[in-house]
Amino acid sequence: MIEIVVVSGKGGTGKTTITSSLALLANKNGFKMVAADTDVDAPNLALILKGEVISKKTIQVSEKAFIDRKKCNDCGKCMEVCKFDAIRKNAEGYAVNRLYCEGCGLCQIVCPVNAVNIKPIDNGEITILKTSSGFPMVMGHLMIGESGSGKVVAEVKEAARKLAKEVNAELLIIDGPPGSGCAAIASISGADFVVTVTEPTMAAKHDVDRMISIVKHFGIPFGVVINKFDIFLEMTSELRRYAKEVGGIVLGEVPADESVVRAVVNNMSVVEYDPSSPASKALVGVFDRMVGVLNSGGLAP
Repeated sequence: MIEIVVVSGKGGTGKTTITSSLALLANKNGFKMVAADTDVDAPNLALILKGEVISKKTIQVSEKAFIDRKKCNDCGKCMEVCKFDAIRKNAEGYAVNRLYCEGCGLCQIVCPVNAVNIKPIDNGEITILKTSSGFPMVMGHLMIGESGSGKVVAEVKEAARKLAKEVNAELLIIDGPPGSGCAAIASISGADFVVTVTEPTMAAKHDVDRMISIVKHFGIPFGVVINKFDIFLEMTSELRRYAKEVGGIVLGEVPADESVVRAVVNNMSVVEYDPSSPASKALVGVFDRMVGVLNSGGLAP
């Protein structure tokens, strides 16, 4: 099985739009596959691929402090040592604000009467769906106000890999989180190939540069897709030069196309909404080029 992760250095570059198209094209071309959405802060791949929920489970990847009021003697030592301002005294005594608590455990250590306990908490969900195209998809999301998105991403990837193994999938195509933080790093960990999506703007170039530095740190081969390439041709030329300089392969250039907007409005992939549109044809070229790169690198299933 080949694991492909689609990332971008910033939000709004069209990462999920391109991921959905690659997944549908892989399915159309006969690849046995599984898709996954690891953008756990705002998962929306299922809006495009659609699907029926097969299963859902809550996961626990972090811990919080809890104060047992029956044991607490209101000495206040826990509040004194808390570096996150998560413990305050109210009318009933000392209590933990779970939105601030990082579960470091220092309050538990200093409590003289063992009134503080560090416990796992529910902070994410993993959902498995059967998409309208027939292939399965794994989706994760972080619960409101919770932390630990990188850990939730790791759990989602593990669930996706397990499912891919169960169905003997040839491809696992993952929609990664935007940016280059912990969640994005967790999404590319262990991948066989990374597709970086960018656009011809200074902000996008700056952010994709950070993303590619992470990919190169892990030694993962990667390709670059330049979305809306025709809005600033001078910067597109610069991105082509940059991709070659850092050892990447330009998988393709997708034009700015109104059909993409109409497809998004209708919760559809552009290759499904209008196969004859310029953007759709470009995405077919991106997919073919990606398969060719995988073949030439001995990675193809």
